[in-house]
Amino acid sequence: MTGILPRSRSNIGVRILLVGAAAGLAVAIFNFLWRGNGIHGTAGALLVVISSALMLAASCALVFSDRIGRGLRGTLVVLIALDILGTGLAAYFLEAAWLIAAMAVALIGWLVHLASGPTSRQSPRDSMAQKGAE
Repeated sequence: MTGILPRSRSNIGVRILLVGAAAGLAVAIFNFLWRGNGIHGTAGALLVVISSALMLAASCALVFSDRIGRGLRGTLVVLIALDILGTGLAAYFLEAAWLIAAMAVALIGWLVHLASGPTSRQSPRDSMAQKGAE
């Protein structure tokens, strides 16, 4: 029986990245709305909410899109790395320890994704040759 995701997209690193991004967004929203901390309603906290939402959207694009091009995939991977570093640095300045932990999880997922190699073993030329043979 096959899983929900196509076989070429079942990379565990991207799934870990997705969990880290979702946790980061949840923590960022909590920090922005909770009045008990010193960063409630600040522009920095709002920026972290927006950057975490963008990271979650890019992670979802990597996980759930089965027709994403190689160039766009590479661009998203680089932008996600910059987002992880920027959000982690902002979390450090905002003294948001749980957000730093969520970015650490996202970074681990990103590194696992890079170490796992290409998500598809079939090159575009091979798939074109197969379509022509049919």
